[in-house]
Amino acid sequence: MKRLILLAALPGLLFAEKAPKGMVLIKGTTYLRGTAKGAPGFPPITEEQPAHKVTVSDFYIETHEVTNAQFQKFVEATGYVTQAERGWSKKDFPMAPPEALRPGALIFSGPPSAVELQAQGAEWQWWKFVEGGSWKHPLGPDSDLKGRENYPVVCVTWEDANAYAKWAGKRLPTESEWELAARGGKEGQLYVWGNEKLPDGKTFLANMFTGEFPHYDTAKDGFAGAAPIKSYPPNAFGLYDMAGNVWEHCSDYYRPDTYSDFIKNPTDNPQGPRNGVSQPMIGWFMNRGNWDVPTELKNQHPLSLLHVTRGGSFLCHDTYCLRYRPGARHYSESLAPANHTGFRCAKSVVPAAKGNSSERKHDSGKKDGAPNGIK
Repeated sequence: MKRLILLAALPGLLFAEKAPKGMVLIKGTTYLRGTAKGAPGFPPITEEQPAHKVTVSDFYIETHEVTNAQFQKFVEATGYVTQAERGWSKKDFPMAPPEALRPGALIFSGPPSAVELQAQGAEWQWWKFVEGGSWKHPLGPDSDLKGRENYPVVCVTWEDANAYAKWAGKRLPTESEWELAARGGKEGQLYVWGNEKLPDGKTFLANMFTGEFPHYDTAKDGFAGAAPIKSYPPNAFGLYDMAGNVWEHCSDYYRPDTYSDFIKNPTDNPQGPRNGVSQPMIGWFMNRGNWDVPTELKNQHPLSLLHVTRGGSFLCHDTYCLRYRPGARHYSESLAPANHTGFRCAKSVVPAAKGNSSERKHDSGKKDGAPNGIK
C-alpha cells in the first residue's frame, strides 16, 4: 500500500520540479551572500558587505540572458515601445532641458587615448547619450540587429524588463536568487568558476574588458563589446553569462546599505528594500552617513529610483570595475538606459499538487507614475 501511495504521488513531484523550457530549477537553500574577502589588490566594496547567510526557496531561472530575437517577439505581440524609444515627459520632469528628454540611450564610446579614471564624472569620457540609441539600435541610430539576433537585448530599463517578464509569464529574479544561481554551489568563491581569474593561466571564462580601459580593448577574451549568448562555458548550474557580457536587472531596489540593514532583521526570500533611493539621495548618504535627506531630494520621480543590477559586463576591467563577480552589486536608473545592461527572467516554484499559479505575489511590476509602453 505504501508503495502504491508513493507511486501515485510521484508524477506530481516530478511535475513540480520539471523546469519550463529554457530554464533550470535552482533548489532552495541557505547560503553566504555578499563578499567576505575581496580580490587581490581590491578590498571588498562596502555595498557587498557584510557577508551574511540568506535563505532562498526553490525557483526557476533562465539559462541565458533575454536575446534580441526573444524581445522582438514580445514587441511584435504587444506593440510595446521601450523607454529609450519613447523618451521622457516634460510633465514628469518639468525642470529638464528639452534635449534631456529626447529618445535615446547611453552608448559606450571609448576615447582615443588613456584618460583619468577616478575623477568625478570621469565616466562621461566614455559614455555618450546618443539620440536614436535603443534596443533596436544598440550602438547608435546607424546600427541595427542584423547578425545580433542572439545577442542579449540591451538599452532596456527595469520597467521594460518587467513588461517583457510579465508577458512571458515570468518575473525578474531577486538579487538573493540571482546570486545563489550565479554561484553555482561555489559558496564564498570570488568568481562563478572559482577563485582564479584564469584557472589555466590563459583561457577567459567570461566576457570582460581586456587591454587598457577604456580606450583599448584587445578582445583577448574573444570579443570587443557584447557577445552572443552561450559564448562562454556555463556555471555549475548550467547558466550562461552569470559573469560579464551585460549587466542584468533584478527586482530589488538598490541601496548601498541593504546588507547592513538586512542582518538587523533577516527574513527568508528577501525582496530588497521597501523604498527606493535616487543617485542624489545616495550622494547625501555617502557624504553624511544617514538618510535624513532634504524634502527636495526625497520627492523623486519613480524613474529616478535605482534598482539592482548584477553580473558585470563587457566593460568590467580589473583597474576600474572588477564586478564580474557573483558577490558584486551595481544599479540601473531608468533615466539612463545603457547598452551594457539587459536581463534574464525567473519564475517561482509552487508544488504541482496544490494546483496554484506558478507565480508567487512579487512586487516587480510598474511603479506608480512610470509610463506604460504598450500601445
